[in-house]
Amino acid sequence: MILAEPVALTLLPWQQATWTSLQAGVRSDRLGHALLLRGPAGIGKRRLADLLAASLLCAQPQTDGLPCGVCDECRLLSAGSHPDLTRLVPDSESKTGEILAGQVRALCGSQTMTSSRGRRAVYRIAPAEAMNAVAANSLLKTLEEPASATLWLLVAEDPGRLPATVRSRCQMLTLSAPPADQARAWLRGELSRIGDDPGGAAADAGQLLMLGQGAPLRALALAGENDLKARQQCLLALQQVSAGKSDPLAVAKAWQSLEPRLILDWWVGWVSDWLRLQAAPDAPHLINPDQRRRLAAMAPGVSAAGGQRFLQQLYAARAEATSSVNQQLLFESLLLRWAMLTSAQARRTGRAPRGRADG
Repeated sequence: MILAEPVALTLLPWQQATWTSLQAGVRSDRLGHALLLRGPAGIGKRRLADLLAASLLCAQPQTDGLPCGVCDECRLLSAGSHPDLTRLVPDSESKTGEILAGQVRALCGSQTMTSSRGRRAVYRIAPAEAMNAVAANSLLKTLEEPASATLWLLVAEDPGRLPATVRSRCQMLTLSAPPADQARAWLRGELSRIGDDPGGAAADAGQLLMLGQGAPLRALALAGENDLKARQQCLLALQQVSAGKSDPLAVAKAWQSLEPRLILDWWVGWVSDWLRLQAAPDAPHLINPDQRRRLAAMAPGVSAAGGQRFLQQLYAARAEATSSVNQQLLFESLLLRWAMLTSAQARRTGRAPRGRADG
């Protein structure tokens, strides 16, 4: 699916050093024809890629390379309709969440034409690891023999899922989360600007950042009332499964309407905190300090080794969450394992409550 949404023409403050480096590459003509931007979710990788595209397409960029914001090119970018910036993302209606070979071939075919407005053509694929194997191989020949005046921007959280041949033909740019103080200051400013304070839940920027694992854009997204409510409901469901009061299969079905990656991010944080609290009830640093009491009371007596094994399973599941894996089967398997691990009845009998443990 080709994305058509406005391009933000401002630089996130924690990306200043990276931007300076990119502009040095532009000025010395060392930028290359393909960049692979890697880093955790929620730190602005796509936004940086789009801003670089805007800088290259702007008719009169500023001395620091930032787009001017007033020329015809910038107006088209702000409207999300510039013909020389093409952004490929998974189809929102796709059941697999993949970027398919046909989409990539069509994109590669379009680069044989000259840019519509005579400057440069930029192609962005995000998340690049959503390309299936055939799609990634379809891109390979284009990366080997790119058309002139084109730039490919691949954005990935898990570039290891891309073929090594694709990675080797891109210049790698690694991005990381900003320092906590800088992230907190930015988030406070954004929350103040948009006036997003549902019942006071979004007022604590520090806590939102912990929930967002230090990623400011993810933390900002969590400020919405619906996400916070869903987080509370999901943790309650896990607690009910541990107590043998909820069917893991029913919970997996109820979670189908939620973003799987978001649930798995939350779950990783809960289990990490749960393990910390099992080892030290007064552990000072938690990802979810607002849930300390609930997590400390949940399923006491589970072995640390068993908890660590389950945490590794969650990490593996999170890495697969954007692939073609069946979401319901994934959650059924994890919830049944969670029931086997944490339910007092299961620890006594060796059986999962209200379900089968064959996932």
